[in-house]
Amino acid sequence: MHGNTGTIIGVDLSEGRVDKINPPEEWYLCYVGGSGLAAKYFWERGDLEADPLSPEAMLLFMNGPFAGLKLSGASRSSVGGRSPLTGHWGDSSCGGYFAPELRYAGYDGIVITGRADKPSLILIEDERASIEDASDFWGLGIGETNRGLKERYGKNHRTLVIGPAGENLVKYAAILNEGHHAFGRAGFGAVMGSKNLKGIVVRATRKEMAIAHPERFAELRGDLNLRIKDALASSVMRENGTAANLEGGAFSGDVPIRNFTSNFWEEMGEALAGSTLTEKYLTRRWQCAYCTVRCKRVVEVPDGPFAIPEGPGPEYETIVSFGAMIGSMDLAAACKAGRLCNDFGMDTISAGGTIAWAMEAFERGDLTPENTGGVELRWGDMATVVEIVLPAIALRKGKLGELLSEGSIASARRIGKGSLAYTCHSKGLEAPMHDPRGGGHGLALTYAMSPRGACHVADPMLFIEMGACYYPEIGLEYELEPKTDENKPESAVISIALGAIENSACFCQFADREVTIPDWVELFNTVAGYGWDADEMMRTGRRIFHLKRLINYRFGLTAEDDDLTPRMLEPARDGEPEGIEINFSGMKAKFYELMGMDPEKGIALPETLQQHGMTGESSRVW
Repeated sequence: MHGNTGTIIGVDLSEGRVDKINPPEEWYLCYVGGSGLAAKYFWERGDLEADPLSPEAMLLFMNGPFAGLKLSGASRSSVGGRSPLTGHWGDSSCGGYFAPELRYAGYDGIVITGRADKPSLILIEDERASIEDASDFWGLGIGETNRGLKERYGKNHRTLVIGPAGENLVKYAAILNEGHHAFGRAGFGAVMGSKNLKGIVVRATRKEMAIAHPERFAELRGDLNLRIKDALASSVMRENGTAANLEGGAFSGDVPIRNFTSNFWEEMGEALAGSTLTEKYLTRRWQCAYCTVRCKRVVEVPDGPFAIPEGPGPEYETIVSFGAMIGSMDLAAACKAGRLCNDFGMDTISAGGTIAWAMEAFERGDLTPENTGGVELRWGDMATVVEIVLPAIALRKGKLGELLSEGSIASARRIGKGSLAYTCHSKGLEAPMHDPRGGGHGLALTYAMSPRGACHVADPMLFIEMGACYYPEIGLEYELEPKTDENKPESAVISIALGAIENSACFCQFADREVTIPDWVELFNTVAGYGWDADEMMRTGRRIFHLKRLINYRFGLTAEDDDLTPRMLEPARDGEPEGIEINFSGMKAKFYELMGMDPEKGIALPETLQQHGMTGESSRVW
């Protein structure tokens, strides 16, 4: 086998047992790696009846076939399983340094079940894997834990760690690599916490991997690395980070304001912009392994009420989640809130979305001081967010912490009063900080169709509607107008299949903007030896998408769940998209037709599954 190693570590924490597993080679060819391979393994060997926080629940970390390549964009990996936040299939992607190290140690992934009887960690050093005591790290923040693990095992050991939020089973708890790179979405930090698993530490002494056609790959790698490094988009992100486009998004209506109640706030474009972060607080740039883009921010806020020492800085999503989304234009406060979430181990998107919902609920009188333990929640009050709200959530402290630690949807169901109508999510996952009413109506469709819920990185639709990428070889050559439904279902079908490939290959979407379809095919063939053409690659992407949908159907989801909330579908009240309606039902119907899906069940028709070689899967749902 090339690219992939063919070996996965299996850990049963209840039994204290570590095994090595060799999945069928066919699984790699049909589901690639990353979230696709995780979904296949879960479908075949997971307990689909298990509560996400029970010992029986399966937690899967999976690399793609490119992990370990010295190639920009190839350092990511995926975590997957049943999300404690949504109750159905979830996956999350993370860059950094863990994926290459795990690959060099000889493994494609780690599959974890059971619950340790005391705080533990998994230690992987080349061929040896063991379960170690982590009692002295329990209760510590992610930064202190990361430093302590490196002091104990060595500075070159790579870490995945949860913080107090994961230990306290906050439903949107995150997992961080090296204290900076996050598996943020869907709450898998809580799954680790439920298993008494504080972290995973890996170290490899060899830095090698098997490649099918090394000489041809070396040529391709050199070309791609140079192309990615010199691209305009890379240059912009290197200079100003992932928030570089916030200024443009502020005027197009892409940036949500005060829980999606507004699409325009003129001052925001400058106050929260990536260029402002660079000018005021940036101390240095950072990157994932082998990446030339260097979009990561290291920041310091030297003084004031939100002062923080030098350390990980906020991405676009964090800046908006703790900025415009909750009615604040204080960039220093967003840096502070992001740093707290990093150390507690919480997803900033779900945290910000949940707090924004709570602020609107408080303003409406649906959420009262009786519900919050006397805490008042006011738009833009970042002192309360930083000093009271975030610690209360992470520690599940008091009425407010207990309520908001469950996420916006569970909180709204608890208080009632019609407050579900102004939650902003799909399938229970709080929406990212891109408003499809301004960013593009196709994004509304892909938010709803994404198996894990509202997601801006499940596929490249956001970039497609921006005009940032074209793929004529696979039929995507439309000149799209963002604020209409024209050609959006047709584009979404292609985008979703390509996104499934990206997330199963574990490739960064920023680097991928410079990778053409012929490049993609050659990467798979020169590295993994798949022997694909573009049609087979895209068919594989659709197969992965359909499998995740089948898993969700087993969890009770149907076409009725492929939706957005009333708040997200109502016409924008101001700004560039003001008054424009999204033809969501029309796009949805056309998407099902093009994908060969049942419009009631929301899964692929039997003949569609058969076309994708999924006859066995079909027999389990039809």
